Amino acid sequence: MRNLRRSNRDEEEEESVFVPMTDMTVSFLFIVMILLAFFAVRFSDTDNVPRAAYESLQQQFNTLLTEHQELKLELEKLKQQLAELLEQNEQLKEDVKEKDQTIARLNARIEALLKRLNAQNPLELYITAAQARRAAILQEIEKALKIEFKDDIQVEISPENDALRFTGEGLFDTGEAILKPGKRALVERLADLLTKAISCYTVNDAQVDYKVCNPYGIVIEAVQVEGHTDSQGNDQNNLMLSTARANTAFLTMMQSQPDLLSYLNIRGQPVMAVAGYGRMRPIASNATASGRAENRRIDLRLIMYTPRDSDQVERIQQQIRDGLRLETETPQTGRPMR
Repeated sequence: MRNLRRSNRDEEEEESVFVPMTDMTVSFLFIVMILLAFFAVRFSDTDNVPRAAYESLQQQFNTLLTEHQELKLELEKLKQQLAELLEQNEQLKEDVKEKDQTIARLNARIEALLKRLNAQNPLELYITAAQARRAAILQEIEKALKIEFKDDIQVEISPENDALRFTGEGLFDTGEAILKPGKRALVERLADLLTKAISCYTVNDAQVDYKVCNPYGIVIEAVQVEGHTDSQGNDQNNLMLSTARANTAFLTMMQSQPDLLSYLNIRGQPVMAVAGYGRMRPIASNATASGRAENRRIDLRLIMYTPRDSDQVERIQQQIRDGLRLETETPQTGRPMR
């Protein structure tokens, strides 16, 4: 009996020991299976990129690399262009500063002359002041055109300070009377600037305050668009060509600013006029190519009104001080008319 109990106890002990060992073995096997599954997934063939996909990715990479290099080159070009534009901007600032100084000197000259009005002959002073004002108007127009059109324009003021000169083949091709492509905008802008510049010195309906902008009664007699050629070719053909070019510039200006034809001088005549001179008024020698290029030109000439005497100067200035419109005169009687 006792032996039977001991035998049962031993069997129970062996069974209790076997159960934990079995659980451990199962757990270990389970862990091993998990690890095997992990490494199987980790290193399975599904992670190996197919050759076709790899080559496609490589091609995309090369394409992106090429685009990257091209963008870098384009960026360098843009940086260079920016540097050039900044340099041009600085040059334009210097040009504007120089023109502003010139205009300021002219304005100061006008003011100095006008302050001496009571000490000098009114007629002489009036003529001098009118000439200075004409130079200032031309300077302002020239400056605006050079700023807006930069290197696309060849324009300068005549040594006599009485005209703007568009020299060479700047507006027209050789032998042609039709404006070059892109030059129409320049001539139209010229008309805009001219309209604003002469409104204070002509009789017009622009509602200007003469007392403020022209207290000294300076009056423009005419604004003449002139065509000129060099001495090459037939004189008659040159005369016709210069006239045709002047007409083209004139008509383009009128189309842009039709009111210009209503701007009158003191005689009640439109100040706008047009003329062609062929080779008859050269400004340089026709013996050289550079001289001939200077002679081929369009001039915009300002002709200022010259009063008969000091009494007429005083009358015009008094009309302005009273806030009246400029009066026109009949050529026959010399009497003013509205």
